[in-house]
Amino acid sequence: MNKSTKYGIVGSVLSCIIVFLLLWFIVFPTNEIAKQEDEGLAVSFGDNLEGGGKTDKPVEIPVEKPTQVAIPKETSKQISQDYVTQSDKSLEIAEKKQKEKERKESVALEKQRLDNERRASEKRQREQVAIDKANAMNGMFGNTNSNGSGTGIGDTRQGNPAGKGSSGGNSWSLNGRSLNGKLVSPSYDKDVEGKITVNIMVDEKGNVTSANVGTPTTISDLEMRNAATTAAKKTHFTEGKGISKGTISYIFNLK
Repeated sequence: MNKSTKYGIVGSVLSCIIVFLLLWFIVFPTNEIAKQEDEGLAVSFGDNLEGGGKTDKPVEIPVEKPTQVAIPKETSKQISQDYVTQSDKSLEIAEKKQKEKERKESVALEKQRLDNERRASEKRQREQVAIDKANAMNGMFGNTNSNGSGTGIGDTRQGNPAGKGSSGGNSWSLNGRSLNGKLVSPSYDKDVEGKITVNIMVDEKGNVTSANVGTPTTISDLEMRNAATTAAKKTHFTEGKGISKGTISYIFNLK
């Protein structure tokens, strides 16, 4: 065996011995200390108090571990009940708010409906008042019945016994006269339905010299009334003696 081989074997043995010693003096004592810390602290006082001799038995001092406070079941149950109660109250409050909101909306809709009905009623009343006033003012110019008879200066109608007829969906009445051509229809662009009666006065040549709204009339719109009187003035009748009075009735239908 040569020297290099011998040195290698000796080196290996020494290395193993050194590693063993390190494990023995460093690693093993560390594990023992950790074990003692887990179990408790051992203190050796040296002398034996009873016999005056020495003793090697260590005295263990227990290490207190943190204690856990247990919550009684009754308290835990009460907390759970309080939480459930608070949730129920929250739901009840939300439902009350929703019902109050719905009630206010219902009241607002009902109020709006009543206001609309009131305004519509007031509008109808105003229209009726306007019609009554217009009819009253027209009555100041004299009364004429449906067949065109009446009283007034120069009322010397005579001749045609019929004295009435219809044209273009409208009708006329003028005792002793006939229609020359056709009735002129009023021009209007409103979506209105109703009737306008126009009192007319016709001279000897058959021209309408006067026209005003009479009765019965169901339309209060001023533009519609003016359109009716304008159309009446453009209508011509046959010639006759003196001045004749009559009426033209215009019927307005929805377009």
